[in-house]
Amino acid sequence: MCEILQSVKDQLNELENEFISKKDEDYIAVDDNLDCALLNMPVEIILNICSFLDPHFLRNTLSKVCKRFDDILADEHLWKTWIHTKVKGAFPPLPHLKLWEEVEVDWEEICVEMDIERKKWSNVNETMKHVVVRDVHFASVDTVLLVNKGEVCVSGGRDRGMALWNIQDIKSGDIVIPDVECSTTVTDTKPRHIRYDAHSGWVWDLAPDNMDAAKKIFSASWDNTVKAWDLETGFECIETFQCGMSALSVVAEDNMVMAGLYSKKVLSFDLRVGSSPISSYKPHRGPVLDLHCYKNMVASVSEDKTLAVWDKIAGKLIANDVKIPTEKAYPVCISWCPTALYIGDSKGCIHLINPEDNLYLKTHEVWPEPPIIMPSSKITSCCQSQGTMVLCSDRGEIKFLYNCYPPQEYASIKTSTSDVTQMRYLNNVLVVGTCDSALEFWIPSDRYYRPPL
Repeated sequence: MCEILQSVKDQLNELENEFISKKDEDYIAVDDNLDCALLNMPVEIILNICSFLDPHFLRNTLSKVCKRFDDILADEHLWKTWIHTKVKGAFPPLPHLKLWEEVEVDWEEICVEMDIERKKWSNVNETMKHVVVRDVHFASVDTVLLVNKGEVCVSGGRDRGMALWNIQDIKSGDIVIPDVECSTTVTDTKPRHIRYDAHSGWVWDLAPDNMDAAKKIFSASWDNTVKAWDLETGFECIETFQCGMSALSVVAEDNMVMAGLYSKKVLSFDLRVGSSPISSYKPHRGPVLDLHCYKNMVASVSEDKTLAVWDKIAGKLIANDVKIPTEKAYPVCISWCPTALYIGDSKGCIHLINPEDNLYLKTHEVWPEPPIIMPSSKITSCCQSQGTMVLCSDRGEIKFLYNCYPPQEYASIKTSTSDVTQMRYLNNVLVVGTCDSALEFWIPSDRYYRPPL
C-alpha cells in the first residue's frame, strides 16, 4: 500500500508542477500513460487515496487539476471520511442536534482547519515565535484579550493597571533567553498605551464591544466598577459603571454591557444611558465566576457549581440551577459554539452541555488528578471552533485537541511559567497572562519580523 501511495504522490506532484506551469489554461494536458494510471482510476480507489493526503493539497491543488478531480472532491463524503480516519471519538461531539438538520455543514472547511491547526502546533518551534514580555505590569497579569483579528491585545492585572498592545510592535527588539528553547525570546517592547491607575482594585476580566472590529474595551474590577475604554482616542476611559460589588466577569456587545458580581447578581448597563444599571437578575447562590455570550443568550457559571442561561431579548432565565458534577472542584470558564457548550473546572475536567436544551451530558478528565501532595490543574481558558479546541491550565500547559468527544489531543506546548491566569487565541495569535507579571505570545513565524543587526 505504501508503494502504491508513493507512486500516486509522485504522479500528483507531476500534475501539480504541470498545473503551475500552465496556470492560465483551464485544464492541464497530461500524457497518455498518466491518464491511464490515474485519471481513469475508479472513483473508489481515488477516494481512498485522497483520505491519506493533505486536505489543503486536495482543496487547493488536486481539485484544480481537471474537472473530474474537481467533481470527485466536491463530494462531502470524502471530507467526512478524512475526519473519521483522524478522529477516534464522536465527531461532531453531539451528532444528534437539530442544528445538523437545519444548517449545511462545510466539511471541507472543517477538514482543512483541523489539518492546518495540527501541523502548526505539532511543529511549533518552526511555525510560531514564542515571545515573553516582562517588566510592564508589576503584579500578576490576571486577564488578557485579543481583538481586531489578533492585531491588538489588552492586558490587566493586580497592579490595577491596563496596557494596550499592538502585536506588530511586539515583533521587534527581541533577546534570546539562555537555557530555554531557541524559539523563546524576551522583548523590551513597551505597550502602545498604559494606564497604571485604570482601576483602584484588581482588573479581573476584559471584553470588547466587537471582537473583529473593536472600538471599545470593557474592564471588570474588584473596585466595584466596570469601565469603558475608547481604543480610537488614545485608550481613554469614557464611562465608569457602578456595580455596588466586585465585578468578576464581563461580556459586551456594542453599547450593552453585562457584569457578573461577587454578590451573585448579573447587572446590565447601556453605555448610552449612563453609569447606573438598567436591569439585573440573580441566577446563582454564589459569586458569578464567568460569563459567555452566544447570539442573544448569556451563560453564567458560579461558585455554587451551577450553570444558568439568560435570554437577553426575552429578559428571562431559560435555564437555571443546571448542576455541574464537579465534586470538590468549581467551574472556571465557558466556551460556547453552535455545536457544543463546554465548562472547564478547577480540577482539570471539562463538562459537556447540550447547547439546545442546556442539559448536562458528560464529563471528560483532560488533566488527571495528581497525587494528593501535588496541586490540581485548573482549566483557566477554553477556546473552540467546529473542528478544534484549545485548553490552558494554570500549571502552564496548553493542549490542542480535535473537537470530538472525548476530545482528542494532537499537540501541547509549555509556557515559561506554571502560574497561568488566562489565555486567548484569535487568528493564529495566542496570548497568556501569568502570575509572574508577564505576558507570553505565540505569533506565526511568517508574521514575525526580526530587524537587521
